[in-house]
Amino acid sequence: MKERLIYLDILRVLATVFVIGVHTVSLAITMVEYGGTAYYVLEIFNFIFLSCNLLFVMISGALLLPVRNERTGDFFRKRFTKVVIPMVVYYILYVCAKEGIEWIYPDHWLPMLRRILTGAPVEAPHFWLVYVIIWLYVLTPLLRFITANIPDSVLSGLMAVIFLVCALDTYLPAFGVASPLGIVVDSFAGAFLLGYFVNGKCTKRQENFFLAAGVISFSVSCVLIFRTADFANYIYQNAPTMLFFSSAIFIAVKRLFAGKRSAGHFVRLISRYSYSILLIHWGVLHFVVKQVLGVNVLSGGIWGGCILMMALTLVISAAGAALLDNTLMRVLTLPFSGNGARREKKE
Repeated sequence: MKERLIYLDILRVLATVFVIGVHTVSLAITMVEYGGTAYYVLEIFNFIFLSCNLLFVMISGALLLPVRNERTGDFFRKRFTKVVIPMVVYYILYVCAKEGIEWIYPDHWLPMLRRILTGAPVEAPHFWLVYVIIWLYVLTPLLRFITANIPDSVLSGLMAVIFLVCALDTYLPAFGVASPLGIVVDSFAGAFLLGYFVNGKCTKRQENFFLAAGVISFSVSCVLIFRTADFANYIYQNAPTMLFFSSAIFIAVKRLFAGKRSAGHFVRLISRYSYSILLIHWGVLHFVVKQVLGVNVLSGGIWGGCILMMALTLVISAAGAALLDNTLMRVLTLPFSGNGARREKKE
């Protein structure tokens, strides 16, 4: 059995905290004076926390692409059980919570299926990332074949091409040139491969380069936040600044915890339920914490309010995720996991 990489668990926890943080901070930004000190500091934290999107994708690439002997059918069965079914369940829960319980009646099943196939619901806009991850899972068998059959030198060159393509897509519009690369970049396949690269194929020298580039990218992003009104077009998502910054976080955690052999209770808990926390946290933040408990980003001052909202959202989301995963999800996924689980145990 392959040894568990604890630093990937820690990265998953960090990404989970960051995804709650970005939605808390983005809410806080709307409640402070534009151009004030608090506004700029919150925007900087927004940049830091938004690395969660790339971190989730990179962690998936780091875990899935090195696998060589897994049957394609087994792979898709696992993803269907662990990813698609929970996404569909939470999708339905969000819609029912806002529009009514009638959406679970048989006469609504076909319209619901259409809604699910069209993308993230307005009730849970953060689901866009889940759709990206599912798309990357579809590509995984092909990407496994590619990574298994190219030398490391070619893979390094591919990483350079990925950064170049992302740079062109990010900066060409600034010069009045429409980028034709958006579909490729927005697939996040480059970030998926980047996770595989920085996890196991990166040399020490390349790691040092990524760390330095991450520091520079953070500094450049801060300058853009302070100096330009349209900074969001040039520093987020697959922009080179965010790619370098996220890679630097990944490598820093990897170096700090590479020798760690066990994780604490908190890391094990949040890592185990991180996907369900990702799905449920939006409702917990905006309904349970904000409306039911009456906590907002101004409770105890802007900084105290943000920290309190993040902490409450994380704790309640983890509890809700654990409850649903061990009750409803277990029942719904049982028909799809029996034969595969027995085969894995036998092998």
